[in-house]
Amino acid sequence: METTEYSQHELIVKAEHYAASSEHCVEDVRLKLRQWGASSSDEQTIIEHLTKHGFINHSRYANAFVHDKLHFQKWGRVKIAYALRAKKIEDSIIDEALENIDEQDYFTVLRKVASHKKGATREQLLRFLSQRGFTYEDIQRCL
Repeated sequence: METTEYSQHELIVKAEHYAASSEHCVEDVRLKLRQWGASSSDEQTIIEHLTKHGFINHSRYANAFVHDKLHFQKWGRVKIAYALRAKKIEDSIIDEALENIDEQDYFTVLRKVASHKKGATREQLLRFLSQRGFTYEDIQRCL
């Protein structure tokens, strides 16, 4: 398999296209730059460039991540927060993004997920919903 060496300018252009295609955090971009063979000094320079020019914004990323994980993967707040921490997003940004969740939407998703386990016992349902990232208090309110 051939490896292509890119100049710093080419890496910036590739990273701009990558970051413009959808929301990405610094860790996503850093991983992609490593795949493209960027040096660690180039990585830092390119990430600073992308952040300065608005291609990377952790607040915007966290809000999009929360929306997508809640509505498409049907994850609860706990699992979403854990995944964002794994991507090295600051706790204050995570908390702000989680506060933006509409409670009615959240409980609609929770009820929908719970309804898929019709034959399950109460304990099985609690375990399943907690693995999905819903808190015990939220599950109790739903049931």
